[in-house]
Amino acid sequence: MTLDVPRAQVLREALAYRHEESFERALGRAVRKHGGLYAEYLVLITEIRDYGRTKALDLRDAARALALQS
Repeated sequence: MTLDVPRAQVLREALAYRHEESFERALGRAVRKHGGLYAEYLVLITEIRDYGRTKALDLRDAARALALQS
């Protein structure tokens, strides 16, 4: 990844954005803010979706759990 910060920080920033917008949009904004590309966004959102699916969590809860693991 070409992000200039740890993955956990990107996830925390995406979680901090307003709840009126989708988590996907907030994650995209956080990735771009830290120099990431669409490919990094895809890797992260896929990981979040897969984790959420296996643990029966929504995207925000799955991202929160992954951020705590990092």
